Amino acid sequence: MIGTNDFHGALEPRPDNTGKRRGGAAYLATAIHNAAAGCVSPACETILLDGGDEFQGTPASNLAFGRPVVAMFNQLGLAASALGNHDFDWTQDTLRARMRDAHYGIFGANVRYADGRDVPWIRDDTLIVRGALRIGVIGVASPLTPSTTRASNVADLRFLAPAPIVDSLARRLRARGADYVIVIAHDGAFCDRDGATNCKGDVIDLARALREPVDAIVSGHTHSLVDATVNGIPIVQARSSGTAVETIDLGPDGSTHHVRDVLTDSLAADPAIAAIVTEAVARVAPLVDRPVATIARDLVRSGNQYPLGNLIADAMRVAGKGDVGVMNNGGIRANLRAGPATYGTLFEIQPFANILYRVTVSGKTLREYLEKLVAKAPNVHVSGVTISYDSTRALGSRIVSARLADGKEIRNDAEYALILNDFLATGGDGLGVTAGAIRTEILPIVDLDALVEYLKSRPQPVQAPTDARIIVAPPAR
Repeated sequence: MIGTNDFHGALEPRPDNTGKRRGGAAYLATAIHNAAAGCVSPACETILLDGGDEFQGTPASNLAFGRPVVAMFNQLGLAASALGNHDFDWTQDTLRARMRDAHYGIFGANVRYADGRDVPWIRDDTLIVRGALRIGVIGVASPLTPSTTRASNVADLRFLAPAPIVDSLARRLRARGADYVIVIAHDGAFCDRDGATNCKGDVIDLARALREPVDAIVSGHTHSLVDATVNGIPIVQARSSGTAVETIDLGPDGSTHHVRDVLTDSLAADPAIAAIVTEAVARVAPLVDRPVATIARDLVRSGNQYPLGNLIADAMRVAGKGDVGVMNNGGIRANLRAGPATYGTLFEIQPFANILYRVTVSGKTLREYLEKLVAKAPNVHVSGVTISYDSTRALGSRIVSARLADGKEIRNDAEYALILNDFLATGGDGLGVTAGAIRTEILPIVDLDALVEYLKSRPQPVQAPTDARIIVAPPAR
């Protein structure tokens, strides 16, 4: 078995934090072919599976609503994919269109309508024949999907706990003659650096909860290295964006599994996939090659707080004419390198086309909202406010101080304008302003456009703000 996950439209190779070029569809294709070539015994068969989130992330994919990625996976002979949370980003209608284009199934066995009915256009499982082998494949979506995509796009759907559903389907597939049952799950984990030890996360919980025999799990969603065995089940995840590929060798004597990096300096580009990439990139080149600004130094996402996040939050607050801006870290999808920044460069940082909201709230409500941000390790960036908090205090009373840009504390009786993207404003990451809003305005501003205009307005080369804005206060003595 060969697996991929979280491709996110990454058709072209990209440098990692060390400068090495990784991924790219044409090189990923060669890595997949090389892995398949290792299957040499007469009884050996291969199957290519994907852990979901195929389309969303780059101009060449997004501006064609994922069509080049489907063309790539069709060419590679993908057998099945899990349904990722970001596969809903362009509405259910667009997802269904990509499903019609795909020569493979996109599966979400745990997805139901709000009234409990099955969703007829989302398949549960399949039985695939490879030579003398019959391979059952079950796909599941993340139960967190409603809070990790636009809430409005899945408002009529429910995402159930997957383990009981997988058990039921595994029994049925075995009864239909499946020699092996493989789960493709858009649920992930984080492990130690080896990918094998101290693993924690939803896909680990899924494996431990299963009662029926499952031979392997291809996971996704967390963009991490997973190369582990849990409850006797090999679980793999090959980071993200085509930078690695996973293999699991299943046989009567047990299994072995491995995740291999995709490095462009050690692989040749597959010509058929390279042609798909060239065409897709050429179509968007006039837009994405447009220069925007010059960046003074590399801006790398590291930890929960970093200058790139500050810069984006500032751009939102300025564009929305607000007092406080909040940007979720999950919406910051790429690093920003020193030197010329093009529209395409910035697109990959903020690819979701989120609309900005201006929410007017009382100072009391604003402080309550900021308390939500620090209820656990803050995974957001803020602008216009500096928050000091004590994580040892009770939930809802952790903020020690919240000072605005003028140095003054937030006043309970004053009104403030809070700038959010529509993902947060409508409840994403559980950080919506659900009560207490005096006024909510949907602004005609896309988050990417706000960043572009802000960078243009800054002195060149642009220096990102390095100030600490969410600060852990020393515990009171």
